[in-house]
Amino acid sequence: MKKLASMFLTALLLVSTLAGCSTEGPGNSSAPAPGSTSEGGSTPAPSGTDAPKTEQKIIYALPKEPEEMDPTLNVYSRSSIVLQNLFRGLYKLDEAGKKPVPALAESYDLDPSGVKYTFHINKNAKWSDGKPVTAQDFEYSWKRVLNPDVASGAAFYLYYLKNGQKYNEKQAQASDVGVKAIDDATLEVTLESPTPYFLDLLCVTAYFPVRKDVVEGKQGWTKSPESYLSTGPFTLAEMKPKEKYVLKKNPNYVDADKVKLDTLEIVFIESPEAELAAYNNNEINVSDNVGHEAMTQFKDSPELFSIPRIGTYYFDIHTEKKPFDDARVRKAFSMAINREQILKNIVQSDEKPAFGMVPYGIPYGEQKDKEYRDVVGNIFSENVDEAKKLLADAGYPGGKGIPAVTLNVMADQTDKDIAQALQSMWKDNLGVEVSIQTFESKVYWDEMHQGNFSIARDGWTGDYPDPMTNLDLFESVNTKDNNHWKNAEYDGLLQENRKIKDQAKRMDNFAKAEKILMDEMPIIPLYFYNDALLIKPNIKGVLKNYIGHTIFEYAHVE
Repeated sequence: MKKLASMFLTALLLVSTLAGCSTEGPGNSSAPAPGSTSEGGSTPAPSGTDAPKTEQKIIYALPKEPEEMDPTLNVYSRSSIVLQNLFRGLYKLDEAGKKPVPALAESYDLDPSGVKYTFHINKNAKWSDGKPVTAQDFEYSWKRVLNPDVASGAAFYLYYLKNGQKYNEKQAQASDVGVKAIDDATLEVTLESPTPYFLDLLCVTAYFPVRKDVVEGKQGWTKSPESYLSTGPFTLAEMKPKEKYVLKKNPNYVDADKVKLDTLEIVFIESPEAELAAYNNNEINVSDNVGHEAMTQFKDSPELFSIPRIGTYYFDIHTEKKPFDDARVRKAFSMAINREQILKNIVQSDEKPAFGMVPYGIPYGEQKDKEYRDVVGNIFSENVDEAKKLLADAGYPGGKGIPAVTLNVMADQTDKDIAQALQSMWKDNLGVEVSIQTFESKVYWDEMHQGNFSIARDGWTGDYPDPMTNLDLFESVNTKDNNHWKNAEYDGLLQENRKIKDQAKRMDNFAKAEKILMDEMPIIPLYFYNDALLIKPNIKGVLKNYIGHTIFEYAHVE
């Protein structure tokens, strides 16, 4: 599925096309699919009757509540799924999940320099309360993301704007930033340099609009459906903490006539086992937390879909704390891991082990028939003997004398199981004792940002099909809240790639940068993500795109 870019792009269509096949699917099973009836759907009225239309409703499960409901502050994958169903920006990914198409913009002009865009706002673009979306809304929102006083973790997404980074670092004024509302319907955007994937970036939550009068109102606008405004296919109708969020069709959405669902109910079920039980009991229609038990039960069923995601599960290493201020120690810890064993015995899925940071599914420049990962190959390998030597060379033979090492993970069973496996491997292979600390999600990220860790579980899903989306995480401007790593040569290679159009040169620079990253090893890549999804047979048009977002704009109940 991940060997060729063409196959990868085809896989993006699986959910929206194969979900329409009622009896055929993976394994070509023609037997009735398990759990083929569904609650919360619509039932056709008997022929010749005038029975009222049943509500078009889908119930979808997430492991936990979204961490952030303000799109301009969001950097979380789980939050993005919810926000991508509530908001739209200038552009969105199309129904196939492949390319950006107009959303709140109806068109744009690009000047010959390739750095100045003029976007024309769709005259039908409205907020969920019916007021028009204006170019001023975008100017306000984008500058808010970059405002150093707001301290948005998503600011780096907008460094592509002229003077965006300088404003965020207090070296320029808001008026210097390359976004300006010419009038209500015209937005002028100036970039630092030509960016071939800029339209893809516009699909990221950080580029979504928020409205000034609401955001700066007295009430915390994201805490209540009454104060929450959105621009996408759905509105927020109900919030029950730790239980569910209820979304309703947004009648003021620019493409409302194409949205068939009346209600999207998002329930929170933490464990994969409990979610599978809910799916089998027809309490949910779409399951996104598919564990080994579910994979085994549905492996030959047309209800199971597997979709590549351009993301990586990895661990941050605090490079300013001993013993990890020495790259040899960091490499030793990475090389002493058996990734296949973890994937087989704990993750129990079809993910691939990671020996680099850039995942499968990203094309090698303009060579769309080749994947970056296949061309560049593995950057490092596992080797226990070499790991022992590196540790000894760093002054810790057999792990003796090494300072205390703490591994932080979230209170998720899979994370805890992986942590215990790593703890055992580091003890057996390096002679190092590692203690494990677990935290709930919000506390976990606070601990990381405060630097209270030696090694900490992390993960990232890219936002556009270019290696930059996975490598710019480790530029020095972005690492102060995680691994604290800095490398001027690495930064320079990525900065050069933002300015040049030569794709062959860009790919060569990315390969050099990734090698620096893996030689310095401020992170430990573990495996590349793959998304599995269970969808009831009568649910059609659900899209899981390569970013990992589950989109219900095109879904309906048959």
